[in-house]
Amino acid sequence: MILAIDTSAGTSAAVFDGVNRLSFINFDDRFGHAENIGLAIHGALTEAGIVPADLTLVAIGRGPAPYTGLRVGVAAGIAMSTALEIPACGVITLNAVAMKHPVGKVLVVADAKRKELFIAGFQDGVEVMPPSVATHKELESHSDFATVSGECDAGLIGEYAVWALSQKIDLTDTSALYLRSPDVTPSVRKRVTG
Repeated sequence: MILAIDTSAGTSAAVFDGVNRLSFINFDDRFGHAENIGLAIHGALTEAGIVPADLTLVAIGRGPAPYTGLRVGVAAGIAMSTALEIPACGVITLNAVAMKHPVGKVLVVADAKRKELFIAGFQDGVEVMPPSVATHKELESHSDFATVSGECDAGLIGEYAVWALSQKIDLTDTSALYLRSPDVTPSVRKRVTG
C-alpha cells in the first residue's frame, strides 16, 4: 500500500494499492498545510480501510512550490516513512502533471508567487526543459509549447510514483525542490559597542 502526500498547492493525501487509487482527501486551503496534513492522511487511510502499519511506501510531492507549504508535506512524508520504517520516494510535481499530457510539446506552469512561475517542458512525455523559475514575460519565449496548469495533488503524485517505480525510475530524492532563495533571509548582525 502506498500513501501519497502533496502540499504544493492545497493539502492532499491518497492511498494506492500499487495499481489503483483507493482513497483521496483534499483540502483546498493554501495556507492551512500544517493544520490539514494530519487530517488528510488520517482521512485517506480511513477511506481506504487501512491502518498505517499496512503501508509499504510513502510517495512525497517535492514541488517546486513555495517554501512554507511544501516543507509541511515533505516533513510529514519523511516522518511517516521513518516511524513506519518503510521507504519514501519523491515526485517532482511538474513531472506528475506532465504524465497526463503524453503527446506533443507541453509546458507545465505553476504559480511561484512574487509574479513568477515554475515551469518545465516536455515533448511526448519526455522532459526537455528541467524545472526552473520564469517571469510571465519569459513565458512568451516558449510559445511553441502548449501551456498546461501545473497544479498538482496527492492523486497525481501517487499515480506518477506507481508508474515511475514500475519503469525503474529513480525516485529516491525526497528533498524539497525550491528553485530559488527563500523570501526571508537572516539579518546582518548588529555591531554592539560598550
